[in-house]
Amino acid sequence: MLSGSLPMPQNDLTASTRKSLGDAIGDIARTAVLVRIFPERRAATYLFESDFNRMSLDRDAEEHAARLIRQTLGGVADWRLAHDFYLPTGELYLTPEPHQNGYIPEDDQSFGLTPTRLIAIFDGESE
Repeated sequence: MLSGSLPMPQNDLTASTRKSLGDAIGDIARTAVLVRIFPERRAATYLFESDFNRMSLDRDAEEHAARLIRQTLGGVADWRLAHDFYLPTGELYLTPEPHQNGYIPEDDQSFGLTPTRLIAIFDGESE
């Protein structure tokens, strides 16, 4: 179950645990630790490594990672806004605004992952 949210219906078998969601994203980008999902109208997804550098992936791979996260975490977020999914902990955060620390991940060495931006923690259960 997602902490601090309503129960979620089962969305897809690849996301039945936090490990499998991380593994599924790891299959796309082995060294990714953070996925930044922008609103669909912007048509962008960024994946970052632990050194805060953005990974260079093809658009299909980026879209696949975003789709996995949106399907798994479906109703807990307003996907019209940008969100960051931190793979090591399964935490979903509201992305900092461009003028705030963390929007450019290497600025503050935190990816902008502050408790005030936390939306949900995916604990591996989808119901």
